[in-house]
Amino acid sequence: MKYFRRNVFRAAKKNKGTYIGATLIMALGIYIFISMNDTLINLRGRIYEYYEQQNMADIFAEAISVPHSKIKDFENIQGIEKASGVLSADIRITGDDIDGIVNLHVLGYAPDNDLNKISLEPDIAPEHNRIYVGRKMLNARKWKEGQHINLIIEGESYDFIIAGMAHAPNYIYSVPPSGAVVSDGKDYDIAVMNAEKLEKMVGKEKIVNEIAFKLSKDYSYEKLRYILTEELEPYGLKSIVSKEDQLSFNMVKSEIKELITMGTVIPVIFLVMSVFMMYIVLKKIIDNDRSIIGTMKAMGLKNFELISSYMFQAVFIGVLGVIIGSLAAHPFGKYMFEEYTTFFSLPSVEYYDSYSLRLYALIVTLAASMISVFFGVRGIADIQPAEAMRPAVPDIKQNFTAFDNIVKKFGVMHKMAIRSLFRSPLRTFIISFAIAFPFALSAVLFSSGIAISALFLSQFDNVQRYDVKVSLENYTSRTRAEDAVRNIEGVAEYEAITEIPVLIKSVNRSKFTLLMGLHSGSDLLRICSIDKKTYNPPSDGLILNSRIADDLGLKEGDIAEISTSYFPLKKSYIPVVDVIQEGLGGGCYIDINSIGKYLPVSDFSNAIILNTVRGMQENVKRELINTSFISAYSDSNELLKTYKSRMKNVAFMVNTFIFMTLLAGVILIYNISLINIRERRTEFATLKIMGITDTEINQMIFAEQVVYMLAGLVISLPLLKGFKWLMENLMLSDSFTVRLDMPVSSYIKAFLFCLTMLYISGRAIIKNIKKINPTDSLKEKG
Repeated sequence: MKYFRRNVFRAAKKNKGTYIGATLIMALGIYIFISMNDTLINLRGRIYEYYEQQNMADIFAEAISVPHSKIKDFENIQGIEKASGVLSADIRITGDDIDGIVNLHVLGYAPDNDLNKISLEPDIAPEHNRIYVGRKMLNARKWKEGQHINLIIEGESYDFIIAGMAHAPNYIYSVPPSGAVVSDGKDYDIAVMNAEKLEKMVGKEKIVNEIAFKLSKDYSYEKLRYILTEELEPYGLKSIVSKEDQLSFNMVKSEIKELITMGTVIPVIFLVMSVFMMYIVLKKIIDNDRSIIGTMKAMGLKNFELISSYMFQAVFIGVLGVIIGSLAAHPFGKYMFEEYTTFFSLPSVEYYDSYSLRLYALIVTLAASMISVFFGVRGIADIQPAEAMRPAVPDIKQNFTAFDNIVKKFGVMHKMAIRSLFRSPLRTFIISFAIAFPFALSAVLFSSGIAISALFLSQFDNVQRYDVKVSLENYTSRTRAEDAVRNIEGVAEYEAITEIPVLIKSVNRSKFTLLMGLHSGSDLLRICSIDKKTYNPPSDGLILNSRIADDLGLKEGDIAEISTSYFPLKKSYIPVVDVIQEGLGGGCYIDINSIGKYLPVSDFSNAIILNTVRGMQENVKRELINTSFISAYSDSNELLKTYKSRMKNVAFMVNTFIFMTLLAGVILIYNISLINIRERRTEFATLKIMGITDTEINQMIFAEQVVYMLAGLVISLPLLKGFKWLMENLMLSDSFTVRLDMPVSSYIKAFLFCLTMLYISGRAIIKNIKKINPTDSLKEKG
């Protein structure tokens, strides 16, 4: 037995390139699996542990004004275990070092609140002149404890000292007034101050506007939302959502879901590639070792003993792949986690490696390796000692005479190459598939990078075509809003728009969203679908985002009930004119002059969008931020820079996957082609004896590579569709929709990508052919 095992390892040594390739591909899969799942474990562990510690609520509501004494009354509703409320307000920061409009979403500190408990660092209740600021803004502006900041509200200024850092479980992710999906925290974050101080500043003593509910066992949001809606509507209910739909929780959940999917699907792809390679090489080794295996069987060795010898190779490859992948995964996993800490305001940013994950990866890898080995060598059971003493009878293949007229037009070496491909169609398919797989995957990865970048750029080219958007402190008439910017030097064109929080109902479903009143024919802010089709805001109904329509079960032509928190008892019905799929964000749209038909408001505006004269934007900015009626200032150029900065990180990840696909493709094609060369060793030796030069053999190899490439491109067509569908679903989010258009440039890059793979592997193959000694090869065969 030990002699046979030595022979098995000798065979492995002869095919060491193939085994190294299988190990590296497996290591790539483990690298992605561990790095992404380490990130997931750190991210999910930190966040969900924080949710539990701070007792995150099950239902979140926002109203204009609810008496604090009313909060405990909600606990009398059957199904409500706990209720709590806090006062919050968006307050502007001023100062010499503030170069724009910077807002803090300030929460009143209520230590007796049992839900959504605020955490402070250091854990000391804020005094009247102390304020705690969120991590993102502290880091973005490099503020330190003890530094002074100035808050201004209703024209009055208040001086505060930064006491430390604040966290809240329902504000791990926060959206600034500008509506930017991605924010670096420089212009907007949360803050916490003494509740009584905040009440006096905003003039709302003993009032709360953010209400949270904890449900009793066996109760759900769906069972209680109508009861709570009726209870809160008299207080100007703005929104009510379950924990799953709460903005921060939903964004965290989406990112975690994406990590789970990416950390599972992509490693499986690389694992399958490694298993596929190991299966092919071991099957060929068994064919070559028939006589030795037959001899061992004749001497009394059982199938299990013979197969177990090959299983040692699987264990060795699996363990080595996990070690290499694990060591390489740490820096990439830590990098991704640090990127998430800039996106989310996490209570803890400490990163650790999960050893249980590595153990799990080892188990999965060993199982996959042993399965591939088992299927590769199970042919041992069919080998009979007597038959194994002579070579296996070769399969007789029919020539493809249908191609004879075409083949005749080629040179001798090219004819031999094409005949060689037809003699072994399985071998041709395997090598072609090894080309098709990385071609399809790389084409989709190239297009995904383009699509993600285009998603954000298109938002500014086709939708948000204005330079500046300012939000007003209060609702006012459109005429007054436009008068405020009309005489500012440098303003080229402007429009007042309306953004109203509304509740839309359909049968037994309801959803709070933002109704946008826009001007018909406007070129500053347009309604544009993911297909780049533009729409005019309708005067006789709503245009709905497809995600909202799906949630409500609405389609074009349906009638929906609509109301606003400013007049909660006045409800009306509005037709759905169209349902569109938008790339980024989305809400519902109507002509600004038609809002009064369906809501008890008219000539109602709370935002201004404008374009500036070239070179005058700083002057416009300076004039606007010095006025008291502006609550938020959004510069499209700055917002685009933030998006582009975020896209650099996404591009880095996509490029990492592309590089690994290239590496895996080279390894796969090279090793399978190498097996092909070893099988044809005698053929090449004979050609050399007959006087065929290395250059002519190279021509034959080149002709084969061309056919492999063409066949690979054909085979890649269904793979392209599969990978495209997979990537679109991986990147699907509640905040945006990515559509892969597969531009020609992606195919060109993928084609060049495959040419690079074939060139690298081809050079190595030719080098191996040159090493063939005709005499030694014929002796081995003899």
